[in-house]
Formats: sequence, C-alpha cells, structure tokens
Amino acid sequence: MRPSQLATALAQARRDARLLDGAPAPVRSVEDAYTVQDKLVELSGGGVRGWKVTALAEADQRRFSSTRPVAGALLEARVHDAPARLALSSFVQPLLECEVAFVLGADLPPRDRPYQRAEIENAIAAVVALFEVADNRVAAEAPNLLKLADSMGNGEVVIGTPVSDWRSVDVTRPEQDIVLTLDGAVVEKGSKSQILGDPLLAVVALANAQPLPAGGLRRGQIVTTGTCTKPVPLRKGAYAADFGTLGIVRMTIE
Repeated sequence: MRPSQLATALAQARRDARLLDGAPAPVRSVEDAYTVQDKLVELSGGGVRGWKVTALAEADQRRFSSTRPVAGALLEARVHDAPARLALSSFVQPLLECEVAFVLGADLPPRDRPYQRAEIENAIAAVVALFEVADNRVAAEAPNLLKLADSMGNGEVVIGTPVSDWRSVDVTRPEQDIVLTLDGAVVEKGSKSQILGDPLLAVVALANAQPLPAGGLRRGQIVTTGTCTKPVPLRKGAYAADFGTLGIVRMTIE
C-alpha cells in the first residue's frame, strides 16, 4: 500500500468512524508518516489549523525511530471554536484531553541554526485553552509510526478564547489550576506545568524538529503542547474546563 493509498484509507475510516480495515503496509520512518499526512491534508479539502506535538523526551522519540519530536497535523475541518457541539458517534475510541496551545503570529520555517526561546516568544501571538478529542483510526497495538501517519491520533479540537496578552499569564504554576467537569460534576484536575514544566518549550522543540508536512509552521496556526489532565473516555453531556486565567472552554457531546 503506497502512502497515497494509506492516506485514502485513513480518510475513509475517519469519515466512517471506524478502525482501518486490514493490515496496511508498514510506515518505516517519520518521513513516510509525514508523506501520508501531506495526502490526508489534501484529501480533507482544507488546510492545516495547527499541530499536535509529541515525543518531546528522548525515550519517546525512540518509539518513532526518531531523534526529534514529531507532530500530527490538525485538519482545518476538525477544529472548532467553543462552545461546540460534537456527535459521540463520529469517533472511534475517543479520549478527552485539556491542553494549552500557542497561536503563531509569524511563520517559523526550517533553518540550519536552532531557534532560541526568545525568538519563539516573539513569534507567539496568543495563548489559548482547548479540548482535544484524541481518537485513532488504527488499533491500539499498531506501530507508533502508523499512528503518526494518522495525524498522531487527533480526532477533533475545540478552541477557547485566545489571550493576546499571553506574557501576563503564568503557564508554569505548579499547583492544580485546571478543572474539568461533565454536567457540573468534577471529572479531572490538572496543571499546565506538566508539559516539560513549561508548555512553551514544546513549541521551541517543534520549531527545531522540522521539516514538517503540509508547509510546516505558519502564522495563524496553533501548536498544542500535550494534555494537562489525565485523558478520560468521552461521554455524552456538557463539558466545561476551567483554565483559570485562560478562561473556560465548553462543549456538548450528543
């Protein structure tokens, strides 16, 4: 199965809300996975709204036979502004995560010398809280590179209100500062500091882990930085996540 065929099969599995049929040919490298993602973006009929970065630690990178972080493209059609209404039936095996993302105010193209933190700070336009519904069209025991080809298990994203005065927001506070509720009952609590002790470091790492598929890091895109709460199985009902100074994100699952 060629990359274009795998992408077509994954796109159809997403539309049908089912696992991929059969055993696809192996995805042998990050580059192969990104080739599939390129085609998935094309098949979606839209662009890339952002990136889901993972494998920030060396031990996790080895799971992808990589020496750098990797990312899944967030398809434009799968990103929604809060409050949003989503159908539980549109997912295969969904898990809900509460995340902090950064909105890029400038392109960050690949280059020979590493980006420094100060440069990334200057390229950030806003910080925003969001829900990610993680979902897979491949089996849980599938190779990690196949999961990467499937946009790193992204299902849908629901974005809160961006905070443009983001430098005034302390995203590294160690105490519990995120509360997730379902129909008013507390489901989970978490902290923004779980991501490398500082979520912005995930953006620095991704900027230095290029090239990426579909044109890479562009102005207006978001970069999610990993879940700040324990992932929980998605259920029907009204969800709200209170991120403190980043506001409350709401969605309803029907």
